[in-house]
Order: sequence, then structure tokens, then C-alpha cells
Amino acid sequence: MSIFHTEMVNCPACATPVPFKLVYSVNADRRPDLRDAIVAGTFQRQPCPSCGTEFRVDPEFTYMELRQGLFIGVWPVAKRGQWQACAEKTSETFEEGLGKRASPEGKKLGVGIEPRAVFGWPALAEKLIARQAGIDDRTLELAKVMTLRHSSETPIPGRRELRLVEAGAEDFVLAWVRPADGQVEKAMRVPRSMIAEIDAEPEPWKAMRQQVGEGLVVDFQREMLAA
Repeated sequence: MSIFHTEMVNCPACATPVPFKLVYSVNADRRPDLRDAIVAGTFQRQPCPSCGTEFRVDPEFTYMELRQGLFIGVWPVAKRGQWQACAEKTSETFEEGLGKRASPEGKKLGVGIEPRAVFGWPALAEKLIARQAGIDDRTLELAKVMTLRHSSETPIPGRRELRLVEAGAEDFVLAWVRPADGQVEKAMRVPRSMIAEIDAEPEPWKAMRQQVGEGLVVDFQREMLAA
């Protein structure tokens, strides 16, 4: 089930305490509308009744969509410097609910699921878009690296990340996104054939795939984003 608790959150603009229905876990198998809201960027966003400023609370919850093979620990952007510790906590939660320390029923549900840990809303939305489009997140990270080889743009720690924001049959869209508010600064369309090329010739990418796929934080930017 999806779990929410109402808590008081200060408006970032006027500091007025605002009652906010904070999420603690999402079960998208039962609430696909929540998944859609996350991808659309509307989930956990509301206006301040005092000044009217719309704001979004930085996430910290567990996302599950077992029919898509997803178990994701979602962490605030501010904790990226603690990505190893957050990944460990996510792993512990998974093992107790669906892994080695779970009940027999839980273990059955967890078969074949590789847990992930992400930081911020854009990183979570990326995982959901990629899985829906049938793109392995490790291959996606390699495609980002390939794209950057032909670009003068680079990630800026704490200011912007390269994220998947759209995926179609013929191409997908990578964008430079501000992690704090999800604002897209620049987007580029990339042919879907790039994914097929990487999958068709895995050997040149083997070492990098192992590197980006090590652990629960599958993100080539993880070290630089922790800066």
C-alpha cells in the first residue's frame, strides 16, 4: 500500500507552516496514478495557502512497482554525498521485505528484482520512464556517456544533471535538469538506435557497464553529483 502522513512543512518563500501530506511509500501496482504524477512532475507539489507559491518537497520514500520489477529507495538531493550509506539502507529495506530476510511470500515477489537508489525527483522519473520504455538503466547510462562525447556540455555538481525525460519508439530525449526544482535547461533528441548499438556490441562497453552498474546507484554521475 501507499503510505502518507500529514505534517507541517514551511513554505520556502514565506516560511508559513503548511499542512502537507508527505509520502512515505508508493505502491504503484495499486496506485498507477501516483506513478503518472511522478513522471508528470506534479506529485508532492502544492501551493502555499498564504503566499500562493507552489513548491515541492524533496523526496524520501520507497517506491515499488513489482510488475515492472522496480524497488527504489528515493532520497533527497541533499543526501547525494551520502549515496553509499543511502544505498545500503535501501538494500536493507529490500532484503527485509522482498529479499533474503523476507517471508516466503515476500521472497517470491522479490525474485528477479534489482533494487535501486536515486536522489531527487528527476532521477526517480528517469528510472520510471526508462523501465516503461524497455531501456535497461545501465545501457541508458552508457548512452549518456556516448552522447557527452559529442557534446561540449558537462554536468555541474549540485546545479544540473543529465536525465532521460522522454522515450519514444524512434528516439528519446536527454535533458540537462536542475535537480532542486526539476527545471529543464536544455534538451536533445537522441536516436533510439544508440541503445541498440550498445546492446549489439557489449564488449567495448563491458568495463564501463560494470562500473556504472555496481551497487544500487546506477548513475555515471554519482561521484561528481556528490560533490
